[in-house]
Amino acid sequence: MVAGYTWSHALDDVSANWDFGYGSGLPQNAHNPAGEYGNSDFDVRQRFTLSLTYAIPGKKGYAQALEGWELNTIITVQSPQFWGPMDEGTDAAGIGALPVSPPANTPIRWNFFGNPSDFKPSASGIPFFPSNFSQTNPTNNPECNARALALDGGNSAGPATTALNLFGCYAEGNNVMIPPALGQFGNMGRNTFPDLGFKDVDFSVAKNWHFTERLHAQFRAEFFNIFNHPNLANPYGGQNGFGFNDPSVQPFGCACATPDVAAANPVIGSGGSRAVQLGLKLVF
Repeated sequence: MVAGYTWSHALDDVSANWDFGYGSGLPQNAHNPAGEYGNSDFDVRQRFTLSLTYAIPGKKGYAQALEGWELNTIITVQSPQFWGPMDEGTDAAGIGALPVSPPANTPIRWNFFGNPSDFKPSASGIPFFPSNFSQTNPTNNPECNARALALDGGNSAGPATTALNLFGCYAEGNNVMIPPALGQFGNMGRNTFPDLGFKDVDFSVAKNWHFTERLHAQFRAEFFNIFNHPNLANPYGGQNGFGFNDPSVQPFGCACATPDVAAANPVIGSGGSRAVQLGLKLVF
């Protein structure tokens, strides 16, 4: 039996290669690159693993039926990774398009008010409240309207209310995310929101037959994610950028894939649904 526990905190300015093709790795404010310092894409605060191999004591009998059995398991539990909105469509801050082909906006971040841990991704995304095109009632969410009006000092024609009227907002209870006031950057840092974490139990059973001193066979039945526990990647999806973290595109905040698919690596044992694998080998 081997058990492992890791307690860590990873921070950086950008977690992947700088992407000059689409601008996703560039700082939102070129005059303040230090403002990008925050939780890494791969920041996992706590991770516990337990692996066990048990050779069941055997008893001599017909066709070695009561001997040569093994049980194996690997248990993995880890705390959430972090993700954050990167708006590449609205350009509310007014920073313009990059001189690249194809053209793209440097991603900007919105204003968030509330507890980041309560702003959870889901299979349908985070609730969106579109614009009502009314300065006195920009959306159907009173909390969004009140936050924008407060930023404008009570001026219903101010830049925050105007941006809300143009782009709408997202809300989970009293936790709201509204677009930055026109011509300004939002108050959010990089990778603000935690995802749903990761839990996985893999299990296998093996039967060994010994025919001679040098010849034996083994049959294995392996069960990856044996309890079929749903593991959903966060909206960003990791280093490959699965792409549901842009608030200008719906469904924003969607945990729409398992971690292996979101990372373009759909293999068994890396977060997908239950998979069963059978194997027979001859050792000589």
